[in-house]
Amino acid sequence: MNKEENEFVFDDRQTKKIMRKARFWSTVKMIGITLIVTPIVLIALWYGLRTLSLNSAQKVMDDIHLFNEISGPNVQISNQVYDDHLLGGKITTTTYKVLGEQHRPYIWKPIKSDYNLFGTLTRTAISSPIQIEGSESLAETYQFERFNDYTGDREMFFYHPKISYDHYQDKISELRQLEKNTLVEIAISFDDAYSLDEIKSKLPSEVQVVWWWVGAYTDDTLDFFKRGQSTIAANGPYIYGFQSESSKPKPRRSLNDEVETFIRNIELLRKSKNFEWETNQVYQALVGENGNLEKSDVKITGAVVTGTPEQLQSLQGQTYIKGSIFGVISNQK
Repeated sequence: MNKEENEFVFDDRQTKKIMRKARFWSTVKMIGITLIVTPIVLIALWYGLRTLSLNSAQKVMDDIHLFNEISGPNVQISNQVYDDHLLGGKITTTTYKVLGEQHRPYIWKPIKSDYNLFGTLTRTAISSPIQIEGSESLAETYQFERFNDYTGDREMFFYHPKISYDHYQDKISELRQLEKNTLVEIAISFDDAYSLDEIKSKLPSEVQVVWWWVGAYTDDTLDFFKRGQSTIAANGPYIYGFQSESSKPKPRRSLNDEVETFIRNIELLRKSKNFEWETNQVYQALVGENGNLEKSDVKITGAVVTGTPEQLQSLQGQTYIKGSIFGVISNQK
């Protein structure tokens, strides 16, 4: 082997050695960069998902609160807590009812909901009341006594004025059987649909209305109810209305009146993916021929009243009341 060949072999070996060394340090450098960058990326990803999850939780809680404002007869929200994870979480909404002119709170069933990372409700626990079957006649098929499966109290229901029932219950006539210090909740159903001002002028001044029932039903829904003389359960999915001003212990600061607030809440929820179907049903049922939902389109078909038996006895004999059903009866005045 001559000198030139020795130099060529040496250069080849030296080159391979240098390349191996370069690859080694390149690998070390990549590992180092990865070890530094990966935690930063993971932290940024975690923070982003965490922020999105928290924002989604707040949005869902706001939607639940807003929907309760147009549903939940005499059901107020006291608190909402969430248990979140990176892909969504759970929300527990604690509720209560208002009894009497002193606004005594009565603890009611909590609402438990699941939501995903993008702020969409995936599941809400639906109340399944305890039902006690009395008469087996067809006329009373939908008028069995129902009790809340959380508190054990009676669940209210309403009679729609456009449905002719074979039987109407009259619990107002039973008020005299209750003790004087009792606080009572009663669902009253009217014989027709009235404007808020009209029905306020009819009700006795000593009766406290805590919730107004709005007859927001499409023709198809009403036809379905008529076929079975179905009553409208207060804890069911087809009940809409709004809290009365007298149900609030503090004066409302909003410049809108009760009906305007109800309309505003419907419009807000129609823009949300949560409760979109429900609020669209309400909107379609109420909207006038001009295509806009206005105060004159909102009619009152019933109410929830509370007070002592003495205060509520003034409802006895009122011809515009077709039926009355007991809700909560509390001896803790």
